Parts: sequence; structure tokens; C-alpha cells
Amino acid sequence: MTEALVVDQLERRADRVRDHSAQHINRRIARAIDRSVQHCTREGREAILQRLGELRDEWDIDRVLMANLAIGGGVSYMLGLHRFARRPLWRERRTGWLYFFGAQLGFLLLYATVGWCPPVVVWRRMGVRTKSEIELERGLLLAALEPPLPTLDKEPPEPRSTQVVS
Repeated sequence: MTEALVVDQLERRADRVRDHSAQHINRRIARAIDRSVQHCTREGREAILQRLGELRDEWDIDRVLMANLAIGGGVSYMLGLHRFARRPLWRERRTGWLYFFGAQLGFLLLYATVGWCPPVVVWRRMGVRTKSEIELERGLLLAALEPPLPTLDKEPPEPRSTQVVS
């Protein structure tokens, strides 16, 4: 399989994250898929099975982003409440961390509606892939595992007699 075929298969799939990602990032990920598939097919069945296990455990961009926003949102919310509650009622209250929490909620809403938010750019540059990219590599590796279909170069065998002997 060549990189051009991988790119073609990825472009045929509807993927909002890939549509909003920079083309050089998408090409780099397609090259990585192609190299991985070629390496595993050269190394043989054990390498393919090992890579399939790695793909089963790999987190896609949705999962990474949700974990990122959950951790960052939880920390910023707790810090914001802590700082807000520590100030006396008659003094100005600090709300900086609560603004950060609000921004993360906005990112989450933006990602849910558009398929893009600022943290996606960072994660994609770090090589985190979409579910469709992971599934494409899994499908290519599974296809490499299957034995090739027999060719029909020879004439098909004669049909067996269906005559019933009594």
C-alpha cells in the first residue's frame, strides 16, 4: 500500500477533525500509517498481531480531548471555587480560574458543534489520531493477515452429479 492510497481512503471518509486539521499534519499521519502497515507486513504475522494490540489500546482524539478537558476543567473549577470562597464577602473576589473553566466549557461546546477547538491543534501536532485513522490502519493490517483469495486461472471443477441412487 502506498501513501497515496492511504490518503485517498482517508479523504473518502467523513471526518470533521481531519477537515479542520492542517494538511501537512494529515499527510504526516498518513505517512505514519503507511510506514506502520508496510513495516508490519514485512515483519510478518507476529508483528501484525502486536500492532493490532497496540491499536486496540490507542486513544483517539475524542478520548484524549475529553480527558484533557475533564482534568483541566476539574482543576480550574476547584481552584476557582477555593480562591473565590477564601475571600471575605465585602472584598473583591478572584474569579480568574473560573474564567479558565468557562473557556474550557466553550472549547467543549465548539468541539461538539464544529469538530474543532484549540486543544485539537496541539494534540494533532503531537500525533494523536482520529478514530477513522486508527480504524483504517486496523483494517489494512487485518487485510494483510488474511490469506489471499485463490485466483480463477484454472477452469472451475466439473459440478458433481446430483443424481440420487436408490
